[in-house]
Amino acid sequence: MTRRCVWVLACLLLPSCATRRPAPELLADIGKAQTLVAAGCYSCLADALAIYERAAASPRAPADVHNRAFESALLLAVRSRELGIPDEVPLAQTRALASRVPAATAGRLSAADYLAAAELTPVESSGFDSEQRERRARERRAAYGSSLAEHAARIALTPSVATDPIAAYLAIAIDCDDARARKLINAAEMLQHHGTTLIRYRLAMCALGGDSLASFRQADPRWQDTLFFEGRREMTRQPIADMGLAAGLLAQAHQVFPTSVAITMGLAAARNSLSEYDVALALYDSVLANMPTHRDALLGRIMSLSYLTRHLDAIASATQMIELGTWHIGDAHYWRAWNRYQLSELDPAWSDIERATQLNITSGVFMLAGVIAYARKDLDTAISRLQRSYDLDKENCEAVWTESLVHVEKQAWTLAAPRFALGVTCFTLAAAQARRDIEAFERAAAAEAVKQQRIAATQKRVETAEHRAAQSAFNAASSYLRLGEKNMALVHVDAAAGHPLLKDKAAALRTSIEKLPSR
Repeated sequence: MTRRCVWVLACLLLPSCATRRPAPELLADIGKAQTLVAAGCYSCLADALAIYERAAASPRAPADVHNRAFESALLLAVRSRELGIPDEVPLAQTRALASRVPAATAGRLSAADYLAAAELTPVESSGFDSEQRERRARERRAAYGSSLAEHAARIALTPSVATDPIAAYLAIAIDCDDARARKLINAAEMLQHHGTTLIRYRLAMCALGGDSLASFRQADPRWQDTLFFEGRREMTRQPIADMGLAAGLLAQAHQVFPTSVAITMGLAAARNSLSEYDVALALYDSVLANMPTHRDALLGRIMSLSYLTRHLDAIASATQMIELGTWHIGDAHYWRAWNRYQLSELDPAWSDIERATQLNITSGVFMLAGVIAYARKDLDTAISRLQRSYDLDKENCEAVWTESLVHVEKQAWTLAAPRFALGVTCFTLAAAQARRDIEAFERAAAAEAVKQQRIAATQKRVETAEHRAAQSAFNAASSYLRLGEKNMALVHVDAAAGHPLLKDKAAALRTSIEKLPSR
């Protein structure tokens, strides 16, 4: 027996040598963890990290297990940021694991390089409080400048993108968040080098690569990560947003990721859109339980309470918003005015809506101001506010209609007649637009039930607009009759007669008009 064989046999018999080789069970677990990382879903990464950490604690751990644990933790932290899950804990865990990673070798990034790049990846900010959102954006601009793709930490990734899937994932995430750099992402190149689910998902998040987000979940039920983004896309889908489907997807996402405020806020908004105000209120309250000054959640609470006709509670929450200051103050005054108007508290409602018109210059705010002024019998002010409302939005036909009624109350026929005539035009255009919307809905790629529901609701818009147009024409004819303007009166009364609900009244009015002497 040669000297080398004797040495090998002796080494195998010694405990110190036997412990150098990992146990088969440990190697099998590590292989499973590698498969989980390649699968790429949030729960996959979490399970992989747990396996690597157990393996790292073993006295027979492979040399690279600490590095693999670090990479899994890094991906999990970045995914948390993407999902709106608080990232402080996963980032702290990643930094702790970084201290055990061997120093960088030639051609390989260091743990510090990875961490610096992870800090550049986008954070889902839709769940942030307005103040937090602005502060974080300001801090990021100060720390990283306007173009993250030109930051040193991103540039450091470039040499490794072709061979390192982790570097590729981080690079896609950073570049996708930069409008200029996004155009330079070569999806085909990324897929050629890293055709893993992990890279395909990040490209899909950037609307590149050809995979739909839903396809990941359909292929692997563990991919619950996509639910939030699928739901949000359904909420904004054109021309038909399927709010029921959106709410269902967001509800599933909320169940899987309950700590994501972004998902909670998205689900609350979807429930409000579906008139499920009590459910939305509970979701907003769950956010406020942990963040009592979250302005966006507080505004959502005010709106839900208002639609639930819980006027006193809504007023109290609006008052809280106003006392907090700085954010959504105009909205808070608007909703406090709206709720006070519902309670016939006209003077305090007027004080609130006047403040709102100084802060939120929108058609809706001035519309409510006109309505409240009208209720207070301040007719001239009502007219000026309603005119401003229409000027801000030429599609706000109700502003013209209400202004015309105020002119009638003042018996200002010279002003009422042309404004009612303007209402005819406005409502006729609104009906035409609603019919075009129906045509778009019929062509849309959406569930048939959703299409029919939207078409039915829009058909009601057509009918309402056509009725209002006829009413405006009838009132215009009545006003021109009082002014003795026979021709204008006849034109408008004939327009009113075209609507079945006003046909008989229009015929009686025409008889009166015909008695006028011709000019």
